[in-house]
Order: sequence, then C-alpha cells, then structure tokens
Amino acid sequence: MKTSSNISPKLKQFITNFYKASDSPPPATAADPYLDYFTSSSPLLMGLKKVTGHEEITGLRKAMWEKVTNRHHVVNNVAEIEPNQILLNGYVDYTLINGKAVTTDWAGFMKLVEEGDSYKMEYYQVYLDPSAAAKALSE
Repeated sequence: MKTSSNISPKLKQFITNFYKASDSPPPATAADPYLDYFTSSSPLLMGLKKVTGHEEITGLRKAMWEKVTNRHHVVNNVAEIEPNQILLNGYVDYTLINGKAVTTDWAGFMKLVEEGDSYKMEYYQVYLDPSAAAKALSE
C-alpha cells in the first residue's frame, strides 16, 4: 500500500484491518465486526446503492455476499486530502458462486472521526463498475 507522507501508522492499520473485515463474510448469528468501522448512522454508498446505519449496512453486506464465495481487496494508494478525509484506490478479486474469478478496480472516499484510540467512518463511498461480475454471473 502506497500512502501519502501524512498517513499515520494508526490510520494505515485502520485501513488494513477494515479491508480484512470487508473480505470476510458477515457472520450468520453474531454481530458483524465490519460494523465496528462505521459510526451508527454512517451512510455507505457502494456503486449506485446507498444505505445508512448499521442495520442497512448489514443488509447490503449480506446481499453482496450472496453471489460471492471469496473476495480480496488490494489497496494501491491512500491519500489524506483534508484532515480525516481519505481517498483510496485499488482492486478487488472475487470468486463468484459459479466459480468464476473476476477482478474489479475501485476507488473510495472515507470521512473519519476519531473514537478512543481508533477511527470510525462517518461516511464511506466506493466507486466501482459491477458489470464484469454481473457478466460473469450470467455466463
């Protein structure tokens, strides 16, 4: 992960841990650790979908994992454009339920707040084109 010089080790660790949580499916019965990275009322925009708050984020996560058996994010670049406002980009490798593998480029924008000794996102938007995965699922 290439970072701008003003990215602290604490922030770099937050980003690394967040994408590890993102790459794990939501648990069926327990609370989803992915939610720990968001404030309780945070909006999450994923492509054209917008959800707000932990309950809706949970629903979106479950829907996203219905067509995927595995995924792995790679963060290429991280830049802090304002204090606690982060731009990121990278790619994500998916294994779909039909066994096909797809790689998609993405970019993201995070607005962070510090809570205790870590961060939470009060806003997160992901820019990506889902057409490659949709095409692979239809084949």
